[in-house]
Amino acid sequence: MLCYCCSKKPFIECCAPYVLEGELAPNCEALMRSRYTAYCLGQIDYVYQTTHPTQLSAELIEEIQQFADSVHFFKLAISESNQNMHKGEVSFKAYFIIDNTVEVITEQSFFEFIDKWYYHSGKLSATPSHKLKRNELCPCGSLIKVKHCQTHLISGQA
Repeated sequence: MLCYCCSKKPFIECCAPYVLEGELAPNCEALMRSRYTAYCLGQIDYVYQTTHPTQLSAELIEEIQQFADSVHFFKLAISESNQNMHKGEVSFKAYFIIDNTVEVITEQSFFEFIDKWYYHSGKLSATPSHKLKRNELCPCGSLIKVKHCQTHLISGQA
């Protein structure tokens, strides 16, 4: 199975070691990809644990959980990634379905290395949404019309 992060690598060789086995991401792009994968898998603890300590709050884990439970991510496109020894940036678009609408998060994410890489914050850009029509092909890649697609039902989408 290919990795959820759209790297075209096998999941077991890409994000699984970070999300499921506790290995540390070696760079900020790997952390970004693994956080996206964690959202896809509902591995909310991983997303929380890789958030910069200064950004953590009592409500954050619940907010992450509610968001992850309400959407179905289906594509990640990284447009730029750069870092030095202590700071990094990754620009990306994350596509997801919510309430039969395709939404896109366009973000420039900022990362910091302390004892490991952490997601610190992000700068969002507005991206128009697209309401799915019943007879169009589902954007999840199933090649099935939206009205018959079951792929995104895992996250509660109908």
